[in-house]
Amino acid sequence: MTTPSEAHPVPDPDNDLLRKALAKAVAGLPAIGRLSVVEAAADGLTSFKVVRDDHGVPRGRRWHSSWTELGQERAALLRAADLDPGDDVLLVCSSPGSAQADQAFEWLRAARPDAPTLRVDASAAAVITEVLRDDPLTRSYDLVVLRPRPDGTLELATVPLFPVQARPGAITTLTLHCEQGGPNGTAFAVVTWQGQEPQLLSVVSGALHPGSYEVTAELRRPGRVSFGLPHLTDDPRGWAELVADVPARLPVRPSDAGHLICAIEVCGPALKVAERVGRARQVVSTLSGRPGLSVSVVAYGAHSFDRSVKDVPVEVRAWRVDVAAAQDTLDELEERGPITQGYPFHPHAAQLEDMLAVVERRLSRDPASSVALLTIGDRPPHPPKLDTSRVLPCPHRHDWRAVATRLEQSRHVVFGAIVDYQSGDRLSRVWRQLGSAALANFDALDLRGLVSGLGLVPDAVPVPFPLIDVEY
Repeated sequence: MTTPSEAHPVPDPDNDLLRKALAKAVAGLPAIGRLSVVEAAADGLTSFKVVRDDHGVPRGRRWHSSWTELGQERAALLRAADLDPGDDVLLVCSSPGSAQADQAFEWLRAARPDAPTLRVDASAAAVITEVLRDDPLTRSYDLVVLRPRPDGTLELATVPLFPVQARPGAITTLTLHCEQGGPNGTAFAVVTWQGQEPQLLSVVSGALHPGSYEVTAELRRPGRVSFGLPHLTDDPRGWAELVADVPARLPVRPSDAGHLICAIEVCGPALKVAERVGRARQVVSTLSGRPGLSVSVVAYGAHSFDRSVKDVPVEVRAWRVDVAAAQDTLDELEERGPITQGYPFHPHAAQLEDMLAVVERRLSRDPASSVALLTIGDRPPHPPKLDTSRVLPCPHRHDWRAVATRLEQSRHVVFGAIVDYQSGDRLSRVWRQLGSAALANFDALDLRGLVSGLGLVPDAVPVPFPLIDVEY
């Protein structure tokens, strides 16, 4: 059974008065100032120094001297009080009636006649800790996030958590998406701002499964934010280290549909053609576990320099088929061997420009998707008209540069190429452009690097911060 005093606690006027005085003094503390609170009590003199850190959070330290240590000397007492002329000062006598406390209080008042004074029957030590914990924010708190741009690159950004004057107990809820966070997990970094520059206040991290989360953030006290997620621990990384881990692009997700177009040069020696088809088969086999991937196989030869002999046009052997069907198509292409119709071929060029035009025409009728064009060959394209290269112009006047630029800019096609070249060789402009995302040596093929460059496999690069404004 509760007593009336337990059901309705009697207010402590002195404690309340002290709390209000301390709260007012802390609230008025400027960013670069210092507050000294000196308490004369029955057991001695206690001095508190309060400053705001770089985030505007009030931080305090204290030291205590007993009357025995101080003796009865005014000079010793003032040294212990450390009343710096530049400090804001609040003087407290918490033991009225104590001769030593009263005498010390009078000496303190004489030393700082400008300082507010307070005589209360309450200890400042416990109250000042509560006041610092309950101080409203003097700077807004933001959460560091990543915002994907339409082209897949990532932009470092922040979203508001708590505004200026927010008090402990304030709660904010955000919808965030987390990717694989790497060894340290996903970091929830809180920053304040110094002009245009973010200042890292705190960071916690934890291993979270990729997916969307409703995250509740609570302001526990100035300088401390908690997140309603399991297994988050303090992260020792600094701002520079966290930012250095941000990848340039959003990793490809396994559930994304993708379209790989293998364009293979099928003229020339039979062994060389078989090797080109074999390289395409290696790439396709590497992607056999990729959900939703479609594959196209396009074969192209060379224009004849004998106008009386009809060219073999570019062949679309398969279009947007699954991996198994693409492998069957490559088997058939290898079994057929190099094309011979149209011989003698032009010895220094192939129908690359025609192949690009066929791919552009086909893609114009396709739904939008991520497309990677992998060209496997050696010869450059025919120019649209006679030029200094003396290569026979394309009979159809296709301009490979213009078509490739349209594919890259309008269809966002990613270009990769497997070319036969020696280390140190200077590659022509065409192969630098057609292999702009992933360029591989025919005889030293890094499959993992190639398909990663084409954006066809999930990147191993972790994403250290949560994502915002993402549709999943």
